[in-house]
Amino acid sequence: MRLSYPLILLAATAWGSIGIPGEKLFALGLAPEQVIWFRAAICFLGMFVICLVFNRPRLKIELHKLPLLFLYGVIGVTMFYYAYFNAIDKTGMAMAAILLYTAPAMVVVISRLVFKENIDLRKIFCILLTTTGCFLVVKGYDINNLKLNLPGILMGLLAGFCYAMYSIFGKMASASVHPWTVIVYTQGISLIFLSFLHFPAEVFAGHYESTAWFYLLYIGIVPTLLAYLCYNAALKHVEAGRASIIATLEPVVAVFLAYVFLKQVLDPVQALGAVLVVSAVVIVQLPARLSKNTGPAKILKFNRDLK
Repeated sequence: MRLSYPLILLAATAWGSIGIPGEKLFALGLAPEQVIWFRAAICFLGMFVICLVFNRPRLKIELHKLPLLFLYGVIGVTMFYYAYFNAIDKTGMAMAAILLYTAPAMVVVISRLVFKENIDLRKIFCILLTTTGCFLVVKGYDINNLKLNLPGILMGLLAGFCYAMYSIFGKMASASVHPWTVIVYTQGISLIFLSFLHFPAEVFAGHYESTAWFYLLYIGIVPTLLAYLCYNAALKHVEAGRASIIATLEPVVAVFLAYVFLKQVLDPVQALGAVLVVSAVVIVQLPARLSKNTGPAKILKFNRDLK
């Protein structure tokens, strides 16, 4: 599918845009737990209505597929949301982001074990590029941005693992479950768990400004519903390892948008990090596009033609 890579890039761009409305909501008085709950709720309701109106059979699922979607919703969505939030709280945004983007390496290793995807030098090189690039983009070199403590580091690594498992479960589900169905069930399952953990009743009581609803709708629709639709659809045709590497474009987008809309300073080291990430995103796509034209047989034929 030719649109697979653009879909992943669109998903990463959408995920990267969550920071600005998130900051607006926090400034209006909402807690991260409340934003998380609405993110799952709006995504679930939006996808449910789309299925109800356009394709009701997408709401049906075979019973034997429910365990996979249950794990997908609990680990890939609920645990990820909470682990990442706690990592930010205990270690700061920069350190949490650095730990989160251990995910591509985890995806590549797990994909080798589960899907028998190859681990070649190109993938390893791209992981090194994205890891270094993300470190620079989030200013991991600034000691003032880092709060090192064992609970926070463990939470950050857990967030990275859960983020990695989103790609793994997504790849598993893509073989036999439509992306619409995946989103309805995983977000619905996550919403149930999040409601037990923290139901934001105070928001419904009207304690917040009406503009909060605009930002909540944006977060639920663009960096959640739209992003997950694009990413899950692409996973059917793209290796989970490659998809995870391409998705590391997210922090680059976030920093760029903060520079444009919030007037935050983008220093040269961050710009270098962005270049490294973008380079990795381009390089990791090359094998799929060039392998047919640059394989050993083609090279030998080319050499013979020259003689």
